[in-house]
Amino acid sequence: MKKSAILLMLSLSLNLNAQTTSNFVDALIEDVNQRMEVCKEKQNELMVLVRGKEMTSELRAKGDSIYQVYMSMFEAITNDIKSTIEGHLDDAATSKLLLTFKRQLGYDYLEAIMHKYKFAASDELAGLRDELVIEATKKPGAQLVDFELPDETGINHRLSEYVGQGHFVLVDFWASWCGPCRAEMPYVLKAYERFHKKGFDILGLSFDNNRDAWLKAIAELGMSWPQLSDLQGWKSLAAQRYGVHAIPFTILFDPTGKVVATNLRGDALASKLEELMIVGEK
Repeated sequence: MKKSAILLMLSLSLNLNAQTTSNFVDALIEDVNQRMEVCKEKQNELMVLVRGKEMTSELRAKGDSIYQVYMSMFEAITNDIKSTIEGHLDDAATSKLLLTFKRQLGYDYLEAIMHKYKFAASDELAGLRDELVIEATKKPGAQLVDFELPDETGINHRLSEYVGQGHFVLVDFWASWCGPCRAEMPYVLKAYERFHKKGFDILGLSFDNNRDAWLKAIAELGMSWPQLSDLQGWKSLAAQRYGVHAIPFTILFDPTGKVVATNLRGDALASKLEELMIVGEK
């Protein structure tokens, strides 16, 4: 067989394999998007359930039940995406999965997988590599990244006015329209009431666009701690500085302004604070 014919066959074979992989990736993306729509329905159900209502024990139980279903569905989808990625670490088309589902996968997973992925240094993933650098600012031990936002009255405040001032501080990224944020708030309130006098504070950073909705939610949810927002939604400076793409999201800082932990959900926040307070008393 002539050399040119061999090269042609080789080229056709490579193109076929690439096309097959690409089709498979596109099929997975379509399937996941359909399943995520069902997840969003659960999220909306939760938001409707808790919006504008007093968080009674009965309502909290119903909210927790819906949230657990949502999380179970979300985790199943995410596990399917991870399984596909890990089975195609030598395929260039896998980059599309990393970029399409980076929010669901989480940066800890992405950082680990980028060390294994054959095409991690590609131009296509340059933006993702930059995001991983931002993500490092949320790692335990990282010092706070300072920025300035207005409070409810329009007066600007720096993050460093609240963080690094001798107390443990939970920076809570939330929004009035976020159902899971509202469902999480009773746990945050519970921790605040229990540990505030022992040296625990909270700072709310809202991704709202509507000032009235923001202020109404603060009152409805009983959040007595400081609140800041530039009312730019997902374009908020807070979202940019800390690379926040999903809420609720929290960062717990120590008294010196270093990150202790992120995304302590449910009773995990109180458990972590109890551990820190006990250590601090020794």
